Amino acid sequence: PKLGMVLPMKEGDEPLIAFPLVLPMGWKNSPPIFSSFTETITDLANQRLADNVSDEPHPLDELAESVTPMHPLTGEPAGVADEEEGELEPRVDRSSLAPSPLATETDDQVRTGSTHPLTGSDERKPVAAGTSDAAGTDVVERAGQPQMTAPATGNVSAEKMRQAEKCAGSLNVPTPAGSNAKCHQSLPIPTERDPCLPATGRALSYVDIFVDDFIGLAQTNRNGRRVRRILLHAIDDVFRPNDSRDSMFRREPVSLKKLRKGDCSWSTVKEVLGWIIDTVNMTIALPKRRVERLSAILSSIPIHQKRTSVKKWHKVLGELRSMALALPGARHLFSHMQEALSNKIKGRVSLSKGVHDSLEDFRWLLEDIAARPTRIAELIPLLASAVGHHDASGAGAGGVWFPASTLQPREGYQNEPVVWRLKWPQHIIDELVSSSNPNGTISNSDLELAGGLIHLEALAQCFDTRERTLLSKTDNLNTLFWQRKASATTDKVPAHLLRMLGIHQRYHRYVPRHDYLSGPSNPVSDALSRDFHLDWTAQLAQLDHLFPEGSASCQIWEPSEQFVAAVLLALQKKRARPEDFLLEPNANNTSVDTLDHCAHPTLEWASSPLVKGSKTKLTSFKKSEDEFVLRDLEARHIPSSLERLKVTYGSVHRRPLCWGPSN
Repeated sequence: PKLGMVLPMKEGDEPLIAFPLVLPMGWKNSPPIFSSFTETITDLANQRLADNVSDEPHPLDELAESVTPMHPLTGEPAGVADEEEGELEPRVDRSSLAPSPLATETDDQVRTGSTHPLTGSDERKPVAAGTSDAAGTDVVERAGQPQMTAPATGNVSAEKMRQAEKCAGSLNVPTPAGSNAKCHQSLPIPTERDPCLPATGRALSYVDIFVDDFIGLAQTNRNGRRVRRILLHAIDDVFRPNDSRDSMFRREPVSLKKLRKGDCSWSTVKEVLGWIIDTVNMTIALPKRRVERLSAILSSIPIHQKRTSVKKWHKVLGELRSMALALPGARHLFSHMQEALSNKIKGRVSLSKGVHDSLEDFRWLLEDIAARPTRIAELIPLLASAVGHHDASGAGAGGVWFPASTLQPREGYQNEPVVWRLKWPQHIIDELVSSSNPNGTISNSDLELAGGLIHLEALAQCFDTRERTLLSKTDNLNTLFWQRKASATTDKVPAHLLRMLGIHQRYHRYVPRHDYLSGPSNPVSDALSRDFHLDWTAQLAQLDHLFPEGSASCQIWEPSEQFVAAVLLALQKKRARPEDFLLEPNANNTSVDTLDHCAHPTLEWASSPLVKGSKTKLTSFKKSEDEFVLRDLEARHIPSSLERLKVTYGSVHRRPLCWGPSN
C-alpha cells in the first residue's frame, strides 16, 4: 500500500494504521489508477463487440430502456424526475442477472476492431444513446450515424429557425434573421460527405471512455441495446455489483440517479462531456448554460475597462479556452489576451485596445453560435484533399497546391495544380527587418505567415474546401508553430495574421494541417516568391519539370486586391474587419467529375490537433534536398500525405494494454 494513516492512540495501546479500501479524493494517484480500471472496461466491451459476443439481459438495461431522455436543446423534461439529494438509491433486483459473457477473460485483452465512429457504416438507421453516472462510474452512451452528409441545402429551414430562436431567445443571441452586418455567416454546409470516409457495411458498435464517463455509439435499435448490455456486463466484471450481503449504504457502480435522468438512454441528440452532439446533422454545439456563461463573461468586461485582476483574467482565459475547442476559429483569437497576462503588474492585468478587439471577436462568434453549430467534419482531420507548399521572401510570396482527385474544383478551374505569387508593395519592403534596417517592424517570419494565409485563400477560391483536410507546408519553423498553436503571446504582426487565419478557416469550413518542408526541398514556391522578373509564361516553363507527370496544365490564381489589402493591414498591425477579407468563391465546376472514393481509406495517423509533436529535436529539421518527391505529389498519392509528416502532431496515448512494468 502507498497510502496509510497512523491513528492517534492512548499511551500503552497497540498502534493502529488505517489503509483506505477506496480511492480517496485528492490523492494524486487516484485518477490514473481509476482510469486504468475504466479503460479496461472499455477494452473488454469493444473486444466483445468485435467478437460478436451475444448480449445477455441486464437489469439496468431494462431500466434504461424505460426512460425517455431529455432533449438538451429544447429543455423538455425527462420521464423520471431527479431523486432528492441525499436520498438512498433504491436497490435493483439482480436475482435474474445472467452470468457475464467472457467473465473469466483477463484484463490485458487486445483492443481491436469495433468499428471506429469516424469510419463506420453510413447505411444504417441512427439510434440515440444515454448515460448513467454512478458512485463509481458514469455510463455515457451515445449513438448516431457516422456519415458526413448534411441537409440538401445550406439554408436554415423554418423549423430550424424556430428552434434557434427558442434556444437563443433568453441569451440575447441574434438569430439569422436579426444578425448584424458585421456577423458574416460561413459558407453553406456541403451536401456531400468526404469521399475518403469508408463504409464497413455493418452497424456501428463502439465504446470509449473519459475518466468515469463511458461514451457509446451504435446504429439500429437492436444493436443499441446490445452495446449497452455488453458495456454494463463489462462494468460488472471489473466493479462488483451490489448483492444481498452488501450494506444498504453501498451504491451501485453505475449511477442510478443519472440513469433515471436518461443519461443511459439512446438519443440522436445528447450532451457529452459538456458538448451537445447531434448525430443526424453531425454537429457539436455548446449547451444553453455555456452559451449564457460566454455571454456573461463578455458582458462583464465593458469596452471602457482598462484593467482587471490576474485571478479574474485567469478564469476568463480558462473558460474561453475550454469553449474554443469546438468553435472553429476561436483558438486564433488569444494572442493579445495571452500577451496581456504575460505583462501583468503585480496582481493587475492591463486591458489594451488589442485585448478589447479580441473580446469583440468573441462577441462576433457569440452572435454566430445560434445559427451556426459546428460541424464535426470541421474538427476531425481525415485523409488529405490537397497538399501545398508556400514560401516568402523580401520581394514577395508564392505557393503551389497539388489537389487530390477527390477535390471538387470551382468554376474556371480544373483538378490540376494551382500556382500563385504576390509581389510586396514598396512600403512593406521598407519595413522589413534587415542588417541595414534593424528598426523595421516586419520580420521575414511575418511575411511567411502572411504568405500562408494567402496560400489557404488560393485553394479556397479554386476548390471546394468545405470540410476537407488541407496540408500546407512551409520552410519557416516560426510560421509552422504559430500556425499549429493558432496563437502567439504577442501584440505584434503574428497576432493580427493568426486572427485572420481563424476567421478565414471558420468561414470556409476547412480543416488545416501544417508541416515543415526544408528550403532546398521547396523549389517551386522558392522560385514563385522571388523570380518576379519573369512573366508567367517564362516562370511556368522554368518550373515545368517540377510538376508530376500526367498534369495536363498548371493553373494560375491571382490574389484579389481586397484580400491583399486586408493582409497588408495585418502586416502593419492594423485590424481588418471580417467582411473585408471573407470573399465568397465561385460555384463548383459541375463539368468535372471527381472520384467517389479514395485509394487508401485508412486513418492511422495521430489526429490530435492541439498536442505537441513527439519529434521536436533540432536534428529533425536539417535541410535536405530529398524531401521534394514528385511521386508523392501525384493526385492518387495526395490522400496519404499525412502519413509522411516531418513534424508529427503527436497523440494522447491511453494506458498500455499490458499491466505492470514495461521491462
